[in-house]
Amino acid sequence: MNKNVALIRRTPGAIVKRNEIAESLVTPVADIYETVDAFVVRLDMPGTSNEKIKLSIDPDRLSIRAAVGTLHKEGTGFLLSEIGQKAYQREFNLGDGIDLDRVEAVYADGVLTITLGKTDAMKSREIRVN
Repeated sequence: MNKNVALIRRTPGAIVKRNEIAESLVTPVADIYETVDAFVVRLDMPGTSNEKIKLSIDPDRLSIRAAVGTLHKEGTGFLLSEIGQKAYQREFNLGDGIDLDRVEAVYADGVLTITLGKTDAMKSREIRVN
């Protein structure tokens, strides 16, 4: 094997430049778990920010959408660009028992955590045995 072979070759056709970067929709992976007082949804969404995340909730559905900013500095001359622009999108069907006034969302370290408070009727309680 020749040790002088360049990692990136600048021969015609070796690297194809893209003139446009298309946005692609990505379905973020999620974990959902239940606590005594709430249902918690955690979504892995690296590269976005609080300002770019849009949440909407109604009695039947939770919708999440978030844009991801460019990962590169303006004016970067690409030799190859495959990452492109992406946006996250995910929806969950909701059942009875969600208190729409007790929904909180926190985005930190690339993870969006949504806490859906339960209605009082949904909360589990212990029954004392006499």
